[in-house]
Amino acid sequence: MKKRYYCKRLNETLNFDALKVFYCCATRTGPSIDVPSPKNVKNIIKKRNSLIRMLDKGIVPKECEDCFDLHEKENAKPLFLSAFEKIPKANLIIVKHFKQCDCSCIYCCEQYLSKRKIVLKSKKSDYYDLLPIIEECYRQDIIDKKELDVHFQGGNVSVLDEFESLVDIFMKNGVKRVEIATNGIKYLPKIAEIAGKTFVDVNISIDSGCKETFKKIKTVDKFEDVIQNLKKYVKLPILLRLKYIIVRGINDNIDEINKYIELMHEIGITNSELMIDQCDNEFISEGEFKIPDYYYDLFKFYKEKCTQYNIKANIWEYVKEILDKGSFFK
Repeated sequence: MKKRYYCKRLNETLNFDALKVFYCCATRTGPSIDVPSPKNVKNIIKKRNSLIRMLDKGIVPKECEDCFDLHEKENAKPLFLSAFEKIPKANLIIVKHFKQCDCSCIYCCEQYLSKRKIVLKSKKSDYYDLLPIIEECYRQDIIDKKELDVHFQGGNVSVLDEFESLVDIFMKNGVKRVEIATNGIKYLPKIAEIAGKTFVDVNISIDSGCKETFKKIKTVDKFEDVIQNLKKYVKLPILLRLKYIIVRGINDNIDEINKYIELMHEIGITNSELMIDQCDNEFISEGEFKIPDYYYDLFKFYKEKCTQYNIKANIWEYVKEILDKGSFFK
C-alpha cells in the first residue's frame, strides 16, 4: 500500500520571516519561498498547495526530510481526489519579518546572525511591509477567519511601526488568539485595547529578579520600567507569562531564580517558563551541548519554589528532552 504523509504545521502555517516565508514552524531549513510582496501572494498559495499535495501523494519535500512533525497517514486513502479540491486555509500566522529591538539580550541568536543594534523608536522592518501582504491573503481567502492564531515574534513589537495595524486587521477578521512575545520595556496600549475581545497571550522574558542581573543580560538599564509595565499587564484579562532563560555565569544560580519567583509572587503573576541559553558556545564539546549537573538542581528548585506560591512552572517539551538526554545535539 502506498505511503502518504501528513504535517499539521504545513497544513496550518504561514511563517513570515525576514528573508522568506516558511510553511511551517522551522526557519532557515523548512520549505519556503523568497521575500514576498502583495503581487506574489498567489505564488505563496501555489507553493503551499503543492507541498501539501506532494505529501498526500507520498512524496516528501527535501526540506521536510527527517522532520519530527512529519507523520505517515494511518488511512492511505488520498485526501485530494482531484487537483480542484480546496486546500485547508492557514490558521496560524507567525510574524517574524523584523529584527529591530530596544534591547540586546546576550543570548539572542540574532546577535550572531545580524549583529543587532538597539532601536529606540518605531520603524519599518528592514525587510518588507507585511500589512499589504496580509490584506491580500485575506482577499485571496487563504486565512481561516474562525480559527486564526497569530504569533508576534521576531524582534520587539514595540519598535515595529506595523504592529498596531497588523493587530487591527487580524481583529477585524475575527482572530481567535493573539500571542505577543515582548521584553516589556515599553507598555503596549494595544494589548489593553484587545484584552477581553479575543484570547491574548503575552510572553515577557525578564531572565532575572533584580536590576543588576537584568542589565547584564539585556544590556539596557530598564528593569524598573519592565516591573511597572508588568503591574499594568497583570490587571488585564490576558494570559501573562514570564520567562527566565538560564545564562551560564550570570543568572545560573538559586539566589537569582529565587528573586525572580519572589518577584512574580509579589506582582501576582502565576505563569512562568524556565529555559536554557542555547547560544553558549563554551558548553559545546565535539558537537554536543552538555548540560552541567548543577542545572538539574536549578530546575528542581524552580519547580518546588513555584509550587510553594501556586505558580505554574512551565518547562517546554524540548527543554525536558534536552535535560533527559543531558545535552543538545546528541
